[in-house]
Amino acid sequence: MEPLGQDIKKNNKEFAIGIDITDTYSQISVAGVETESVETVSVVPGQTNFMVPTALFKRAEVNQWFVGNDAVKYKDTEGYYVDGLISKARDGGEVTVGNDSFRPSALLALFLKRLLTLANPIASPSAVTSVMITVDVLDHELVTALTEAVSSLSLKAGEIHFQNHMESFYNYVLYQPRELWMRDVVLFDATGEYIRSLRMECNKNTTPVVAFIDSHEDVRLKISNIDEPGFPGLFGNFTDSVMDSHEISGIYLIGDAFKEEWCKDSIAKLCTRGRVFQGNNLFSKGAALGAKNVVSPSVISSGYVFLGNDKLKSNVGLNVKRRGENSYLALLDGGINWFDAHTECDIILDQGNRLLLVITPLTGKNPELAEITLGDLPKRPPKTTRLNLKIRMQSENRMQITIKDLGFGELFPSSNIEWNEVISV
Repeated sequence: MEPLGQDIKKNNKEFAIGIDITDTYSQISVAGVETESVETVSVVPGQTNFMVPTALFKRAEVNQWFVGNDAVKYKDTEGYYVDGLISKARDGGEVTVGNDSFRPSALLALFLKRLLTLANPIASPSAVTSVMITVDVLDHELVTALTEAVSSLSLKAGEIHFQNHMESFYNYVLYQPRELWMRDVVLFDATGEYIRSLRMECNKNTTPVVAFIDSHEDVRLKISNIDEPGFPGLFGNFTDSVMDSHEISGIYLIGDAFKEEWCKDSIAKLCTRGRVFQGNNLFSKGAALGAKNVVSPSVISSGYVFLGNDKLKSNVGLNVKRRGENSYLALLDGGINWFDAHTECDIILDQGNRLLLVITPLTGKNPELAEITLGDLPKRPPKTTRLNLKIRMQSENRMQITIKDLGFGELFPSSNIEWNEVISV
């Protein structure tokens, strides 16, 4: 996970950018679309200082803003210091800065705009084909704020994508040599308040191969306790519980806490379980590789699907008839982000007042049928009822379905009745 050389521009005409944002620090990495190169941008050219404080500073009485390290530099001068941008975006309320109030998305937009300029010497804006923003956890409020923020940037809407840290880990691993992830891969993350873990495993009995990540959220260690005498032992027990009964190919340690003396013996022990790598830019690199995979999918990625917390874990469709033949109409494809999963179509009801949605888990379990009864639907002859069907995911496992009766031309006018259902998937 050490940074690559400074020759990423060589043989690259198009670039993909990954941005990792947390409440404290952010990073930006650049991947060449045509080559295997990926590089994390240093705040100071020629150095390996990747961490940009996620902070803003506004001078008092004037509309002058500073970002990142400059914001920290002016923090104690006359003005207003703003940090915790991700938490503020999740809260959704207005942010007071002096006598002014700002939407969290406006502050995020200002920060992102300045952050993107760090990549200009490597990838000019006109050469950027895809941008992936990664955060610890994606929820509806944060997706909304990020979407509003990037809409003000000079990038096409189709170029912007979002993913959580789990998926960035998955994307990073998938672009590593295959021998590093033939078995399970573990990440120990010390970039926040806690040391937490992620363990990636693949179910090779499915087609495509399904990759899962176990977050072990119930077990983590507080970094502020790192100087306590018993902490190395606690960390050893923690790593054992994560890897117990699993065959491990690769182990990644991210965060400056792992550069300290306390974990020397622990790291030596980890080396007996698998190959160990250290660094602090895995998530931004994983995001850049994810952005690259959007515009130029790798051969390996086509045979894998990642089912993380933000993913729709089932295919959703309808059994229909086309030209008298039984057929399947795909509505939602499993494996995509739940907040991107939506569709709309018109269908003609054969007979009766029921729809049967076919929900097929990607894990290989048997398909399930979800029945929707259209109460009060006017009785009409077979195939003379046209319905408008809209589906949108409310969360990773709740599907909102809206059905409207459109009638059938002048013969059978619409009743304008609308049905709304929420189905678990």
